[in-house]
Amino acid sequence: MRFLATTVYGLEDLASQELRSFGAKINSIFPGKVIFEGDDELIYLLNYSAKTIFRVVILLGMGEVENLEDIKKIVKEGDFQIHGTFGVESKRRGEHDFTSMDISTAVGEIILKKSSSAKVYLDDPQTKILCWLDQNLFYYGIDTTGESLHRRGYRVYQHPAPINPVLASLMLRFSGWHGDILVDPFCGSGTILIEAYHNYNHVPNLFRDFRFQRLELYDENRWKEIKMKENRKIKKRKLELIGVERFRKHVEGAKLNAKKAGVNIRCMVGYAENLHSYVNYAPHIITNPPFGLRIGSKKKIFRLYEKFARELEEHFSGSSLTLIMPYSKFEHYFKVVEKREILYGDLTTKLYRFKI
Repeated sequence: MRFLATTVYGLEDLASQELRSFGAKINSIFPGKVIFEGDDELIYLLNYSAKTIFRVVILLGMGEVENLEDIKKIVKEGDFQIHGTFGVESKRRGEHDFTSMDISTAVGEIILKKSSSAKVYLDDPQTKILCWLDQNLFYYGIDTTGESLHRRGYRVYQHPAPINPVLASLMLRFSGWHGDILVDPFCGSGTILIEAYHNYNHVPNLFRDFRFQRLELYDENRWKEIKMKENRKIKKRKLELIGVERFRKHVEGAKLNAKKAGVNIRCMVGYAENLHSYVNYAPHIITNPPFGLRIGSKKKIFRLYEKFARELEEHFSGSSLTLIMPYSKFEHYFKVVEKREILYGDLTTKLYRFKI
């Protein structure tokens, strides 16, 4: 069976590492997407337990296209039948002389011709067909996930600018963290710390349902068996996860999120630029500092960065620092171990790993 998983642009290789750990055979990597093969058990396993991907799609077809007719041809050649209600959702990136709606309409019309028992129902279909056109590369398939996997279900407190949990999990892999003391000096609502615990202790996505439960291939007994098997892998290893955050309401929110997630973190009100007052040892500092939207002008942001960098230089020499930043400021302070350009929402930014 052939699948497509979506992930963060620029970190596809890290997502591939996790997919391999579940038994997937990687075929190819494209921007934001990984194509792989495996048993249909992966539908259950990856949706329930994977941390570095957004969704799992049964890949029906893909190919290079120049126009809408090429897209229609790829779908016509697909070896599949859709039964019951279906809907088509399309996303498009690049310059084309047709819209995402045009793609959805064309694909829907072909499915109706191929599958006599299929009926269009856009509001809440049994089967959702997802299409992507990324520049000139077209992919389409059956969604098995539903709401994106970054919706973990443990967020009872909503921070105004939270980090995506999938990106947080990818940052943890990128950092090389393996269970030692972890400090997040801009911890917000605690996502990096919570994801660290869940990743390290193999805690699956416990708080949500999945779209595959509505597909014809769904086997409830098999699903129960896989869940039991995955739940037996859950560990309760203690970790020292420390968060510092300047706003008390966010600290309280982080504690609420951690409680819902079943995670024990130490989160306190404080200032990243005075980190040594709260933490005397931090082998791994992993964080998502504000870019400017949260606290004002670039001048204020750069002043904060400078103070934070000086704090790390003076008190945390030898530590590893992993952070997201759209600016190159920290390259002037610390040795770059690795740097990636990533797409964070609609923002092109960089993921850094420094040696302080």
